[in-house]
Amino acid sequence: MPTNSDLIQHLEQFATEKRRELFYKLIGYRTRYVTVVLEDIYQSQNASAVLRTCDCLGIQDVHIIENQNKYQINPDVALGANKWLSIKKYNQKNHNNTLTAIKALKDNGYRIVATTPHTNNTELPDFNLQPGKTAMLFGTEKKGLSPTALSLSDEFVKIPLYGFTESYNISVSAAIILYQLTEKLKTTSPKIEWQLSTAEQAEILLEWFSASIRNSKGIINKYLTEINGRPQ
Repeated sequence: MPTNSDLIQHLEQFATEKRRELFYKLIGYRTRYVTVVLEDIYQSQNASAVLRTCDCLGIQDVHIIENQNKYQINPDVALGANKWLSIKKYNQKNHNNTLTAIKALKDNGYRIVATTPHTNNTELPDFNLQPGKTAMLFGTEKKGLSPTALSLSDEFVKIPLYGFTESYNISVSAAIILYQLTEKLKTTSPKIEWQLSTAEQAEILLEWFSASIRNSKGIINKYLTEINGRPQ
């Protein structure tokens, strides 16, 4: 059975040299050490702006919780960022999707950090990334994070404020926090192993090549047929 690397090697011949070089350059900046969790974000411009920020900063995974509000992407704001991210949605009916999402993240070794100005918290400049993989929770535009999210969080972080308004817009807050954390990843001593594993890089590169090449599924099936004598 061909590996992801085999499939990438076959697909990349259908991509331009410029696209191939870009993919192999950017995959080295991708991380899952920090991930983003969005709970009930309903304004499409905010939802899309956060995706765009994650892509620009190399944060690969975004977890979207839909309890009351459906997550809408505004293509004019996202500018295709969702195409390059790994997005996981939690939206089962009659379920506490917040509980499901946080349990899944904790089972995967993430500590859960709520972004809120209202709880005993650490200010962003003092936040320590060393304890391990971190999932940053962002809540709704008006109410913030739900009681469930707050009760299940391991830590709390806030951006220092020096004005009369008590909080930033959600997309601005995400941009400030994620920029500072991704910069810390690269400079913290002792060094944090924040980059993707070889296997993770191959998995994502295959998704990127597949998303950017016309009829990639047909190309892969033809390749597999030639190797195995049958379509997959």
